Amino acid sequence: MSTSDSRTGTQDAAPAEATSKLPSFDSASSPSEQGLGEGKGSAARGASRSPKKTAPAATGADKERRGPRRVRLTLARLDPFSVMKLSFLVAIAIGIATVIAVVLLWNLVEAIGLWDQIDQLGRDLNGGNPLPFMEFFSFSKMTSYGTIVAVVNVVIITALGTLLAFLYNLVAALLGGLKMTFTDE
Repeated sequence: MSTSDSRTGTQDAAPAEATSKLPSFDSASSPSEQGLGEGKGSAARGASRSPKKTAPAATGADKERRGPRRVRLTLARLDPFSVMKLSFLVAIAIGIATVIAVVLLWNLVEAIGLWDQIDQLGRDLNGGNPLPFMEFFSFSKMTSYGTIVAVVNVVIITALGTLLAFLYNLVAALLGGLKMTFTDE
């Protein structure tokens, strides 16, 4: 049996149009009688079930008129362990900044002579004796105080960050989370 192919010229269609059309399935001939690659669902003829998608030709003016893409996302859950690690690193940075700030401020106060003026005022008010609490304002003790405050802050900030992540997860489970819109500008 022969198959009807539009390229062979056995159909009644006009020769100019016959080459641009796909052949139709002839119901008289069974699929077992057709040759390989000539059936209705043949891969040789593009038997995809989805329609062919053509990309529109975007010109420069079309790209300029089209604004930035926007994506709406919902922050539904925070991983408490990730938040703990991040808050620990932030707390370490804050702790280092605290110790550096204490050292710089102590040097500034020492440079302008404020400690000497406070000590002189205390001697004048105390009958010539130095004030007993002035020994707590030495450089080494102030640096130690700043370090102790920094370590306590690391523990507190890490614990609060983790606790807030757990609380956010509870609230997000009840209310749906935080909705955000991102753009690609």
